[in-house]
Amino acid sequence: MRNVDQPVTVVVQNAVTTASSALTYAFEVATDAAFANRAQTWDNVAQGSGGQTSVRLDQLAAARDYWWHARATGGGTTGVFGPAYKFTIGPAVTINAPVPISPLTGARTNQRPPLRVANAVRTGPVGAITYRFEISPSPTFNPITVSATNNEGANETGYAPVSDLAANTGYFWRAFALDAASGVTSPASAVQSFVTADPLWTNEVPPGGTGHAVMGIGWEVRTVTAYPGLPIQTTFESPRLEVRRFFDLLDRGFTPNGALDWMNGHGYRTDAVWYPDVQVCGFAYEYVAFVRGTWELVIRVGG
Repeated sequence: MRNVDQPVTVVVQNAVTTASSALTYAFEVATDAAFANRAQTWDNVAQGSGGQTSVRLDQLAAARDYWWHARATGGGTTGVFGPAYKFTIGPAVTINAPVPISPLTGARTNQRPPLRVANAVRTGPVGAITYRFEISPSPTFNPITVSATNNEGANETGYAPVSDLAANTGYFWRAFALDAASGVTSPASAVQSFVTADPLWTNEVPPGGTGHAVMGIGWEVRTVTAYPGLPIQTTFESPRLEVRRFFDLLDRGFTPNGALDWMNGHGYRTDAVWYPDVQVCGFAYEYVAFVRGTWELVIRVGG
């Protein structure tokens, strides 16, 4: 029996008796077949219903063989012990909680952050260790957004979500180490928290609510070529991140120059230039133009 499956319950069929009084039972558990070294003794156990009587033993030492037997007493007569049966308690296995490596509390991550823990310290003859990672928007882990298991790696073990978490959202995570062979699961790692980045803004998020600008034509996602036929011809997926950030700032109520200044002042470098006379912002491969109340995206074909 696995040590983790303790306590052990021993069960006998009720004895046959001619006595009119109720029977009681004695159970003995020993570390030798001759019962010279008794580990536990249970006396005056009332007869159970349904034709069986049982005792739930106290915790036994791990990694040892044990023998047990029982006898019945009733009407002033004590019966003989029944046959002895042997069972074995498996070795004790302990697994400490894994130690988080990253992300640690306060981190800002992408929407699929790789979770990493140092492998759990363990004692005893463990089998193959796996790790269960859990992510939740609540520190109580109710509900759990992600729960996944990964095999133990060398020195550390990690897992990354296979789909995006919600953007700009706080999450909590923890991990457990599991040994299926012994049935032992470690305590949870220390809970850590992180905040997912906005898809546009990986660091500081600009202020303001949206709804101040309207997209015109040209913003559909597609593969395009800027400067076709020229030596500097470039093919890319439009709209590029830099351009999408610019429009997001306009949508938050920034002026075009204010949007470019905010990007350059907060770690989102851009060389774009706003031309107020023609209401156009020039990027490396695109123009963003204010036309009839909307912002249109035009791919550049020349200087």
